[in-house]
Amino acid sequence: MVPDLPSPSRRSLLASAGLALAGATVGVGATRPTALPDPVTDQASKWLPDPTDHRWHPPVSEAHAREAVGRLADEVERGRELWEELDDDDDRFTGAGGHLDSARDDLESGDHRGALFSATYGMQFAGEDVGVALARLDRDGGDPERLAERGEAILERATAVAEAVADYPVADPGRDLGWYHEIERRIRLARLDAHERDPDRDRTYDARDIGTMYGGNLRAEQRVRDAEYLHERLRDRVGDDAEQWADRVDRVDGRVREAIDGFPSRETVREEVRALDEGTPYALARWKLSMWCYDTDYLVADWDEDLSLLNAVEAAQALAQRRAHDRAVDALVMEPDGPRSFDSGHVIREKRAAMRRFRRVVGDSPAPLLSILTERAGEDIDVAEVGFAGSYERPIWRDRVDAYCYALVARMKLKEYPRVFERFVDRA
Repeated sequence: MVPDLPSPSRRSLLASAGLALAGATVGVGATRPTALPDPVTDQASKWLPDPTDHRWHPPVSEAHAREAVGRLADEVERGRELWEELDDDDDRFTGAGGHLDSARDDLESGDHRGALFSATYGMQFAGEDVGVALARLDRDGGDPERLAERGEAILERATAVAEAVADYPVADPGRDLGWYHEIERRIRLARLDAHERDPDRDRTYDARDIGTMYGGNLRAEQRVRDAEYLHERLRDRVGDDAEQWADRVDRVDGRVREAIDGFPSRETVREEVRALDEGTPYALARWKLSMWCYDTDYLVADWDEDLSLLNAVEAAQALAQRRAHDRAVDALVMEPDGPRSFDSGHVIREKRAAMRRFRRVVGDSPAPLLSILTERAGEDIDVAEVGFAGSYERPIWRDRVDAYCYALVARMKLKEYPRVFERFVDRA
């Protein structure tokens, strides 16, 4: 007679499975990845090392952050007082959407950059409520003409900063160009947020429109304050013996755009992909690579003609992406007529290769400009996980192809960025 064996508990089964997966992950480095079962390598894709948060950000002083948090607090208080005058049971005052509390917590913990970010983000929420109340109460601050005048004043300040940095004096190009990039990025954001008078349209504005305009101006003004603050900090760092880098930036921009012209157009690449047999791993991979590498952001942004460095960096990233696209297509492990399945072991192998290259190219403390150039490549490696953005309504092989392509394109971009970086910092 065979004795009854005790039934394993659910907890013990899960623990055993976890140990098995952990052991398999360790073994990925010593075993051919495609030899392991897909469920094991699916999980291992989440456990492999990811890049550290290498993206450089300019330092923010406590005083600058505290001023921004104070301005947000003033707007929240103003909004609360205005909404107390309104008799509206169908709407309510929402304040800064929780961002004022977050900003104060960040200040308390010493995270000044986080406090500034939360304060700036909260200004749109608080400003919208203030603007709605001003419009409904028929106060001067809710007049579209006054809002346009305020927006124009903000834009004039933004342009003044752009003109002040236009020569790009640098002492250390890899460091200082990173600062100028961040200054110009804030100028662009301010221009997007600030309300401008539209001479081609004769329209009326409702209270919600006024709220959006008021909030946009509030946030744009903070962006300009940030740009002015960063410029002042950078001047102290650069000193009086700096070299002017504007001509070099223009040369890089011109050469990069000339090189881009040698690649097929975005639509040509898309048409080539559309001609492939749909529903295969190869076709999906080609589609993903074309979307990720053939964007047109560097052209859309060119209306900010005075932001030369920002435009040149975006064009250089676009060139690196196009070159990475061709390298990635050549390196694909699947074939056009291959099976309608995909082994997630390829994700493991590619992600490990991408991380090795990331460590060689970026390291632990890259120059500010290099960290800006490679930011997206690090993010690509980070999301190279099976199931990161998956859906239970689609075949699992599609998630595996997504993760594989993220890692592959990151590795190929990281092959290009050292040359791109050298173009900007070369003193020759």
